[in-house]
Amino acid sequence: MSDTPQDPFEKALAALLAPLSRAMMARGVTYGSAAEALKRAMLQAALDQLAAEGGNGRISDSKISLMTGLHRKDVKRLRDDSAQCEVKRTVSAAAMVISYWATAPDYLDNKCCPRRLTRAADDAGPGFDDLVRQARIDMAPGTVLQALIEQGAVAEEAEGVYCLKAHTLLPAGGGAEQVAAYEATLSAHLAAATDNLLAPPEGRRHFDRAVRYSHLSEASVEHLRKMSAAKAQELLEEINAEARKLQEADEATQSDADPKRRFVLGAYILPAPLADKTPSTPEDTE
Repeated sequence: MSDTPQDPFEKALAALLAPLSRAMMARGVTYGSAAEALKRAMLQAALDQLAAEGGNGRISDSKISLMTGLHRKDVKRLRDDSAQCEVKRTVSAAAMVISYWATAPDYLDNKCCPRRLTRAADDAGPGFDDLVRQARIDMAPGTVLQALIEQGAVAEEAEGVYCLKAHTLLPAGGGAEQVAAYEATLSAHLAAATDNLLAPPEGRRHFDRAVRYSHLSEASVEHLRKMSAAKAQELLEEINAEARKLQEADEATQSDADPKRRFVLGAYILPAPLADKTPSTPEDTE
């Protein structure tokens, strides 16, 4: 028997994979498909790590195999595979268009509500096609509009007149668009948490906190859910409007060669039955 203590991350890994495994089983994803996805992820992690360490020139398949435990033939096969995900691109474009439509002054009425748009500019101001260009979306406006209509975020009120029905893109359950949104949301949060886990003791950490209570009645949980949802939505809309203004200002002053940075703010609420022995005390972790 080995005297080497088990890395606590190994135990945490099973808990982290539990909800993913539940989603996999519901979607009919087998272990073989999951193993293939893990191979791709470990390959990319190795490439990113070596790049961050200042690796120059082409990194050999053998070195990546040694770092990850992947077979060299798998490394070569995966490095040669350059498949792209068009659905993810469409979801990102649709979300950005909604953001601009809900916050940009040119697309708001005198009550600061998103105004109805025609495809082309009219007496009221710029149209939907102008909106797509202003949001810097490299896709055909008709494609973006159709995606928004299919997801219920936009409706055609009269012939050629469109209105914004939701300030947030909520893809239809189980569809490819929802899977892309699921990926984008969870990957960003997990990346932030992983950066914090790997940060040196005095290193900078991302803001990542949660409040947890475990001995509440159903009525109390529902009260907290409604309160949290309202406050989180208010914060997200406020940050969304500010981020759009800052991005427009940055685009006016920065050159194409200037580095671009990403900002993500998310929120989640989990009302659930008691499933463990977590003490009835608030916790926040950073």
